[in-house]
Order: sequence, then C-alpha cells, then structure tokens
Amino acid sequence: MTPKRSFRVYFTAHPDGRLTGILLRTWDWFFDRPSPAAYGVSEEDVLAQLEAELHGMVATKEDALERYLWDDAFEVRTITVEVHPQTTVKKRVVIGKRRIPIRLSYLWSKLREGGFRVMLPRFSHWFIVEELASAPEVLRQMVTTALLGENPRSLYDFRMEGEEYVRAWSPRLAQAHERGLAGRKGHSAPRKEERPTLEAVAEELVDRAVRQKLPPVVGESAELDAAMRLVDRAAPASILLVGGAGVGKTTWVYRLARRFAAWRREPGRRRVPRLYSTSGDRILSGMKYLGMWQARCLKLVEELSHEGDFLHVGALLPLLRPQPDGASIADLFLPALRAGEVSLIGECTEEELEVAQRRAATVVSCFQVVRLREMEAAAVPGLLAEYEVRRDLKVRLHPAGKKRLVQHLAMFRRDVRFPGKALRFLDWLAQEGQAGAGPSAASATKGGAKGSAGEARLLYPRDVSAAYARYSGLPMELIADEVPAGAEAIAKGLRQRVVGQDAACAVAARVLARFKAGMNDPERPSGTLLFVGPTGVGKTELAKQLARTMFGDEGRMIRLDMSEYMLPGASARLLATGPGVVSLAQRVRQEPLSLVLLDELEKAHREVFDLLLGVLGEGRLSDDEGRLVDFRMTLIVMTSNLGVSDRAAVGFGGGGERGGGEGREAEAQGGGRGVVPAAVREHFRPELFNRIDHVVTFSALDRDSVLRIVDLELNQAQARTGLVRRGLRLRATEEARARLSELGFDPRRGARPLKRVIEEQVITPIAARMAADPGYREREVPIRVESGQLVVG
Repeated sequence: MTPKRSFRVYFTAHPDGRLTGILLRTWDWFFDRPSPAAYGVSEEDVLAQLEAELHGMVATKEDALERYLWDDAFEVRTITVEVHPQTTVKKRVVIGKRRIPIRLSYLWSKLREGGFRVMLPRFSHWFIVEELASAPEVLRQMVTTALLGENPRSLYDFRMEGEEYVRAWSPRLAQAHERGLAGRKGHSAPRKEERPTLEAVAEELVDRAVRQKLPPVVGESAELDAAMRLVDRAAPASILLVGGAGVGKTTWVYRLARRFAAWRREPGRRRVPRLYSTSGDRILSGMKYLGMWQARCLKLVEELSHEGDFLHVGALLPLLRPQPDGASIADLFLPALRAGEVSLIGECTEEELEVAQRRAATVVSCFQVVRLREMEAAAVPGLLAEYEVRRDLKVRLHPAGKKRLVQHLAMFRRDVRFPGKALRFLDWLAQEGQAGAGPSAASATKGGAKGSAGEARLLYPRDVSAAYARYSGLPMELIADEVPAGAEAIAKGLRQRVVGQDAACAVAARVLARFKAGMNDPERPSGTLLFVGPTGVGKTELAKQLARTMFGDEGRMIRLDMSEYMLPGASARLLATGPGVVSLAQRVRQEPLSLVLLDELEKAHREVFDLLLGVLGEGRLSDDEGRLVDFRMTLIVMTSNLGVSDRAAVGFGGGGERGGGEGREAEAQGGGRGVVPAAVREHFRPELFNRIDHVVTFSALDRDSVLRIVDLELNQAQARTGLVRRGLRLRATEEARARLSELGFDPRRGARPLKRVIEEQVITPIAARMAADPGYREREVPIRVESGQLVVG
C-alpha cells in the first residue's frame, strides 16, 4: 500500500526566537517561482500563513500542489564548506586566496528503489547518490564551485542562524488533494485568504480602528483635512509625510484609518479603502534565500494593484536601501507606483527627503508630499489635558505642571518635536504609576497632592521636575530652578573625585552652570571642552565625573579612542549604521543626553576633523543613510597630549604649576597663553579650534595630590562586596600611603598605574587570605611597610 503523502516544511530558527518555514517541492522548473515561505512567532503561526498561501495558489492556479507532496522521511545533517571569495588586486576583481568557512545544513532520505536523495534547501537543489557517505564530498564540490569568486558580503546570506529541521505537515488541503477534491477545496477558500502576502507582513488598520484597537488620537489635524483630496478619489495618490520625529506622522496614519472606519458606518457609502501598515524590515523578514524577497515584493504589488487600498510602509529610506544584489524594495514597487496602480504612504524628515531625492529622485517624484508642522509649545498644555481625559490617566499634571513639562522638554529634548515627546512622557508616567513607583517623595511635600481612592493624583511643578529627572536621568539639581546649584557648588562636587585639578574643575563647573540656567547656545552642543595635559593627571576622570554630574550616570559617557580612527575612511566608521554596528552616530541617536569623550583627538585622521566641524558648530551629524543625528543635548569632551613633551618634567619636583592659584586658573580658561594651547592652535585648523568653547590645561600632580588619590582608590576598594560581606576594614599607615604613591606614580604615565599597584599589592593578598581562611572576618586589615616592602594583614 502506498503511504499517504504530505507536505515537508523546512524550518529555520532565528536569533529573535521567530521561525521561517519553506515548503519543499519534489521538482523545479527553469526560472521557477520561489517556494511558498512564511515567517512567524511559532510553528503554528508559520503553518497558518503557509496554508493561506496554498489556498491562494490553488485558487489562482499559479502552481500545482502535486509538486509539494512527499512520501520521503528526511533527516538533517550539517557540513562545513570553505569558499574562496572575490577580492581586488590593483582594481581588478580576482578570486582571493583566503577561505571563508560556511556551515550548511542538508537533508537526506533513503529511497525505496535504492540510493539516497540529498537536498540542499538553501540552493533549491537535490541529487541522488549511491552511498550516503559520498554526499559530503559531492556537496563540497558543488557548493565551492557555485560560490567560487562570490562577493564576501553575499556569502553572509548563507550563514546558519539557528536550528534547522524538517517537519511533515498534512493540512486538510493536502488530504483533500489526495482524495481528488483539491479543485473544489481550493475555490472554497475564505475571502480573507485572497491576500495572503499582505496579511502575512502587514496589519489592516481600518479593521483595528473599527474594533477600537488603535492608540487614542487627540486634537485636530488640518494637514489630514487638506490631504483628503488625494485620498478620496478613484485612484488614490501615494503620500509622503514629511516632518521631524514626534511631529505626528504615524498619528496622521491612525487618523486616516479612523476616518476610513467612520466612512464604513455611513449608509450608501461606496467601497471604503483598506489601510495596511508594514515596514521595510518586516517585508524582508525571513527572506534569506535567493529571489525570496523580490518575489514577496512582486506579490505585494499584485495584491494591491487597482484595488484603491493603501500600504503604509513607515520610514522611506529603508525602502531605498540596496540589498545584496543591488536592487531595493522601492525598485520593485516603482513601475506600479509610476503607473498609479498602488498607493503607498511613507514617512521621512526634511533631511531624509533630501537624501532620498539624491538617491532615488524617480521614486520620490511618485509621492505627493504632505508636510506636518510642529505644534506650538503654547498649545501643548491643552492637548495634554485632552490626552489625560482620553486615556483616563491616574496621574495628572496641574496646569502649572504642564507648563513646567513643556519647558523641560523644549530645553532638554530638542531632537524630538512636539507633541510627540510630551505625550510619550505622559505614557511613561502612567506606566510608572501602574508599576507603583509614584511621583517619588516629592508628592508628599507641599508641591504634590495625592488623590483619594479612584481619583487621579495631581502633580505640581516640583513633582513634574522630579518625575522628569527620573525619566531623563538628568539630576534634579540641574533641571529645577528652585533647587540651587551654583558653579562653586558643582566645582566642589567635582573636586571630591578629581584631585589636583581645581582650575579645570572650575571651568567644567561653569559649563554645567550655564547648562542649568539655559544660557547655552540651543543650536550647538551643550559644551565643547578640550582637556590638554600629561597622561594620568585626571582628564578622563573629570570627564566621568561630568557625565555623572550632568546626566546622573557615568554609563552615559560614550568614549571613543581616536587612535582607532587614524587611517583614511575612519569617518565612515563613525557614521555607520546597520545590524551589529556600534558607531558614534547610532549611540548618540539611542542616547542623545550623553557625554561624548574623544580620547587623544590629535591622533585622528584629518577627515574626522572635517566631520567634527558640523558636530561642534551646529550640533548635527548625518549617518551613512542620511538620517540626522542630534548632538545638541550632548556634552563633548576631547583630550590631547599635544605640547606635553615641550613642558617641564612631569611628576614630583617637576616644573609645571602647582596648587589652585590664579595663574593656573587663567591658563585653564586659556585661551592660548601657555605652551600647550599654542601647540593645539598649531595642530588643529582654525575653523575647528574656534568651535571649541574652552581649552582646559591640566598640570602635573604634586605629592599631596597623589596621596589623596591613594585615599580615594583605597576607599573604592573598601566598598568591594567581599570586604563588606566579611566586615573587613582597610587601614593604611602613613608610610604605606606614601609607598603606594611612589609605586603608583610614573613620571610619564602619571597616577594611572596606581589602580594596578593597589590591585596587586593590596587586593590580591587579601583575596588569597579570604579564600584560604573562612574565619577571616570582622577585623581591621592593616597595610604597613616593613623593610621597604608593603605588608598586608
């Protein structure tokens, strides 16, 4: 008896936990269409999508189910193949000598008539061998020949992302086909399956609006009313929404979906358009094999053509991004766009629009541009009041509190537009309230009022400032006018951790005081400082303390070693984007409130200096995709050793100013009167040097300063978990402190070796004693000098 046949689905697990499923077929034609494929959160999700696609395939007679039915039982094995990719020699493309290993999965099954079927799903290819043991050798020959001389970048598409396996699948469609009922079954598929590709990669927003599942929308939109002439016609136009982040581009789409939902309720209304929403990344998800993503795009065009419906594609630039074969999503949509057969809604900023026009002017010309203006700050409090009622928020802002919030957002979040950034804060506040965090202790003061059971809690200006401090990470002292924090108080806090550089701390404190007062230039970074001085005297430590003081966390410092950007092409690495890339542009976009430390600036390539001109002058940078990165909320600190070799010897007894007197204060404010500022002026072009707010010189450390640093380091060591848990207390004699200062100070490296010395001479002996003696606890640990040597314990 012939066994019942069924489908075979080849599953691939991705790092994000999702799965791709591809139907295997028993034979292929020349120039064949890609096999049905789906991408979902689970096997059931993938199989549901595949079943919908099969129903559509049968209904349109695009393919025959017979090609996908198997009676073979497959098993999976892996093989590693080494491929010689292409490279260039004197501008000629040649096959390179290096090898790239590729790990591939292959399937095999034993045939009843003898031999073994071996299948390589990634290549849509199979063959039959007499003995299974010969399969690896045949596969290696086939793959190395097929990929010989390929672009190394394209080989990345063949990487193994996760587990790959085969599952037999027998839905009702396959069972009906086996009984000879496929024709009737295929034609009886429900209407919703007529657009399987759209339903697989997009959400239908009008249906969600009818079911009240869309986010609440408040206020009015004159831009939507003006654009309805482009929408309410037989062949709707493609629309490009242009405006800054937060201005309301996605909300405009939600308003349109709600407008369509209202049309559905009107009696006698002609057909109402549907509005699908997706993104470039979602269209490409799971499309890892050759030709798959192109087939999906063409299928989307087919399902949308001449229907009068809209596809919201989100950001425009990802659609223009070239894929490994050089084509883009927009290229496949372009013929239908030009003919007016499909209607898209895209989003971009003004800067991204300029990039798009340079990169693909023909695509942009197919869109009608609708510009969205930022809401006036004076109108935001009224919108917030409406939003609080619509969302039924349990934490609400007093009218004065709303004005305080607008003030904070206008000053500290200039990268995002109103009203988006204000509504986002209210959403965060509501979530914080649900989590039980409340508006902190400030609510118990005269500034806050707690509502009774069932009533909303009311936040006054001081409470709003406290909440915004938690939301942004900015210290309350720097954002609230009622909390005093003058330059001298800030400098005192910096001097507690930065020893021997009182003048530098004073200059940095004035920058922070200017930031608190809101007197910094709103179109430039919050401050640009160049720290110049010997190694190991506190330049990096002061940058860390500035990050902690200004942004509440030392982790908000983005540190770049400019010696890694010495070669031509270095600036491109600072602007790079994409999966797995961690560049300056991406990090500042993710954390706009941060301190950027450019260590040893003089070592960077000159093209990096050209890039910094725009950052220091206008607080703006465009990444390699043309998207704007806002540096206006960052504090930029650069360090340099320029001119240090020309100064007097560093260290105890060396030349260099000491103390915190007026002479060093003048040099720190500098302005170029000392040797080091002169060296800086000579090295950097005037247009770069003139964009620096302060050149701050650091002097050599004297003996007392190094002793204070020893105390700071020992205090930090005392806070380690092991010592605290066992109740061990470090106690260093004066001789031990002096000995540590001598061992930890180097004339060329300053106090930088001190951490290593304390680790080796103090921490390591204690750790060894603790590991060997469980009873070593609740006592003082003396650190002393005997016969010129440090003794611990």
